[in-house]
Amino acid sequence: MSSVNLSLLAHQLGLSLECEDVALTGLAIDSRQVKPGDLFAAIEGATVDGNDFIDAAIANGAAAVVSAQSVRQTIPSLRVNNVEKACADFGLLMRKGALAKVVGITGSAGKTTAKAFVEKMCARAGNTIATRGNQNNELGVPLTLARLSSDPEFAVVEMGAAQRGDIAYLTQMVKPQVVVLLNALEAHVGRFGSVETIVETKGEILDGLTPDVVAILNADQPHLNGWKERAQPASIITFGMNSEADICCLDAVYRGFAGTSLTFSMCGQRYSIELAVPGTAGVMNALAGAAVGVALGLDQDDIIAGLEALDPVEGRGKTRLLEGGICLVDDSYNASPSSVTAAISVLATTPPPRTAVLGTHKCFR
Repeated sequence: MSSVNLSLLAHQLGLSLECEDVALTGLAIDSRQVKPGDLFAAIEGATVDGNDFIDAAIANGAAAVVSAQSVRQTIPSLRVNNVEKACADFGLLMRKGALAKVVGITGSAGKTTAKAFVEKMCARAGNTIATRGNQNNELGVPLTLARLSSDPEFAVVEMGAAQRGDIAYLTQMVKPQVVVLLNALEAHVGRFGSVETIVETKGEILDGLTPDVVAILNADQPHLNGWKERAQPASIITFGMNSEADICCLDAVYRGFAGTSLTFSMCGQRYSIELAVPGTAGVMNALAGAAVGVALGLDQDDIIAGLEALDPVEGRGKTRLLEGGICLVDDSYNASPSSVTAAISVLATTPPPRTAVLGTHKCFR
């Protein structure tokens, strides 16, 4: 198992270590999730102060604490100005010491499903870690990178953005050898101000790439040519419904929420598979996953098996059979206009009677 010494983190932060040096094998921001050897980051939140839970973290095996306050407990610690920055630096140090092939994924929609497809494929080829849940921000990404201590062969990291510069910041931390830009849509346009700003922000994953990096791009997006230029000098693999894409859909038979029979072209060969993930969005994410598999040099059998193994992700088309033969489809996660439209399009392909229930998140609290 790999580790990062507290002294190395102190040096990265421009601090001197004034306590015992210890090896750190993980990162936690919740005392309940601390494992032996973890660095506990005592974050002062709007409603909860992590400093109040240092004792609990120590009881669960924390090896050291990083805080913006002086730590009174007897445990190796660093006092920093910015705990979030310390988490990011810890993730970066863990990434620098890792031998894993790292995939970074961003886009306005489909990140979690695309990540899950890639995780399924990679797991067939070797030990794999991937972003858990929606841990795709400035705190979630370091938590993912900290798990590189398990010395996996593959890491699949999802990256989201709340503002311009976020993807650039996360990409510098993740340092992916394969970058995936799924799309740039109107999701969170109220926050960003315009679709053009979203295109620019998502495209930050393409900045500063080197010739040994592979960029996976959506051939159906109107921004493709600009993204290709931005990705230079990296190698490029395209995916999409567009017949000119490197990984392209040849035929798709949609069976509503029961899934899709997909025929696609990959490396000049024709493949037919059964996808459990429904709709055109499922097809696009599967094609993106296949492109990543090619970029990583995975065996084609592992790619196909991985694509077919994935069930819909929780909150994104997951079905539940209720009493009376009613099928409930949970597509409730963070729905943007494009995501709602995609879900209704899938619903329209199912036999009647059918009902769509829409509302703001406050309706379901």
